[in-house]
Amino acid sequence: MPEGEKQRLHSEQGLKMKLNSKLSTAIGAMLLSIATTVPPTLAQDLEEMRLRLAWIAGGVDAPFFVAAEKGYFSDAGLEIDIVDGNGSTGTIQAVGNKDFEIGIAGLGALAQAQQAAGASDIIAVAGLLQKDPTSIISLKGSGITEPKDIEGKKLGTDAGNFEDGMIKAFAEANGIDMDKVEVVIINGGADRVALLKGDVDFINGWANPDGDKVAAMKPIEPPILFADHGVNILGSSVIVRKDFLADHGDAVSGFLGAIIQAKAEVDADPEAARDIFMKYRPDADPEAILDQIKTMAKYEHTALTEGKPYGVLAPEDIELTISLLEKYSGMEPGLAPDAIYTDAYLPASE
Repeated sequence: MPEGEKQRLHSEQGLKMKLNSKLSTAIGAMLLSIATTVPPTLAQDLEEMRLRLAWIAGGVDAPFFVAAEKGYFSDAGLEIDIVDGNGSTGTIQAVGNKDFEIGIAGLGALAQAQQAAGASDIIAVAGLLQKDPTSIISLKGSGITEPKDIEGKKLGTDAGNFEDGMIKAFAEANGIDMDKVEVVIINGGADRVALLKGDVDFINGWANPDGDKVAAMKPIEPPILFADHGVNILGSSVIVRKDFLADHGDAVSGFLGAIIQAKAEVDADPEAARDIFMKYRPDADPEAILDQIKTMAKYEHTALTEGKPYGVLAPEDIELTISLLEKYSGMEPGLAPDAIYTDAYLPASE
């Protein structure tokens, strides 16, 4: 090969080597940049957990969706699948059967399930709704403004609601003679209709949303909350299996920390929380969800936990729940508070 041709090929090879070197350096720098800017939780596998709600998702569940949307779950190394429920009993069974890692269920329902259905392998790790919204609901002008006022009046209620014993507990705690109350059993959720038609004088339901639904049709007296008159059954709580908790304690703590962080945002901006909720449940009524977010906040604490961090339960409130269920709902005695609740996995308050 002529000397000139050799020099030309040598020059071309050198140029290609320089270009390849520069390209490799640029690609390396780009990959390094990506690696240092991707959040750590995206660079690692997230622990997948399924969360079953107590009921169809409502405003009370907004913190779960905010935590998912804002990345608080992923920051804790978690990927949470949020699934609607059909009642506390169903959720307790689903968690017990290992279909779900985490559930939301009433603490009173868990206590009864432990004694009656052998659900001793499940425990609550946070109490989300601590003040029972159960109340006496009557129309404006009914004359029912104090507990004793229901004497001589007509109560409309379904069989299950009456048989759970809480109306009897309310009566005993407030010196009410139930023999002076006419009980009309109305099944199928028609008690509100009966109240609006004047067929009964009052019903026994949740102040919110049952009272709100009646008030949207006709003015009502301020609902008389059982919880304000000596009868409070602790409500929605975060429940897990004890064996899962033993092996995944850090994940459960991370979950609780995420929803506490999200709850602060829900309180600060209910409208934004509602918008996030609607993104995940677009078929919901946005006005109703916003109203629920704002209203249910007043049921998050009892007098004993007011001012304490979100999720913390008072032992005295747990003892009251157990004693009421034992006395009025036929629950077998002997259940200890620490068998159904632990606060060991809640983040330490600052």
